[in-house]
Amino acid sequence: MNILYAPLLGILLVLPLFFLGKKKKEYKKEFLFIFLLYFLLDSLLTALPIELPNFDYVGFSMNWSGKLNSYVLAALFFILYRGIPIEEYGFKRRQNPDSKPFALRVFAAFFLFMIVYSFVFGTYTGGWENFLFQLTMPCIIEEVTYRGVLLTLLGRIFQPNMRLGKIHFGMGVVITAILFGLWHGLSITNDFQISIAWLPFVFTGLIGFVLALVKERTGSLVYPILIHIVINLTPQLMGYIL
Repeated sequence: MNILYAPLLGILLVLPLFFLGKKKKEYKKEFLFIFLLYFLLDSLLTALPIELPNFDYVGFSMNWSGKLNSYVLAALFFILYRGIPIEEYGFKRRQNPDSKPFALRVFAAFFLFMIVYSFVFGTYTGGWENFLFQLTMPCIIEEVTYRGVLLTLLGRIFQPNMRLGKIHFGMGVVITAILFGLWHGLSITNDFQISIAWLPFVFTGLIGFVLALVKERTGSLVYPILIHIVINLTPQLMGYIL
């Protein structure tokens, strides 16, 4: 089924980056195993209600069940696995020193970009369910998953040997960004017909890259979540204004 094929293909596509990335000395292989297991489980549980409607226990038009599954997986992970301090995943309000101006500039840039995007590509009025869903589900749990759990696990594997401005980062930023883009753009049918929606893949992949940089610079998930909310909700809010 697509819910199994797509994440497995995603891992195969980024596999060369695991060899190209500069690894830390004597890194624990458990971090790589947990990364792979978590990514595959989260992808499966999130897509399950879409592919198999019997598993949609909420029943609304949006994928509430899949995102709630992702929340449950994250909660179980943080309860059961104590190998990394919880703060390292980004669960802290205090930002790293001198990182707040950068985060605010990125936030403002995305806000202005989404306003322009709304004028150029259009707006919509999705109703209360879409607004509440976007506010409480993907904007939060996707950040917890990709910029929290997955990026942190890879941060224990790869050295931050790349640099963009004042931000030092490792191959984990690139890997999670590509997987984030593939989640939004890769599709595989049951008879192995593969297709990639390139615009969603590139757009969300670039967003994932920037949000990962914000997480690396600030050490917190606060601004990645706020920026994600701006990206998802600005076109709808503009739809009620224009």
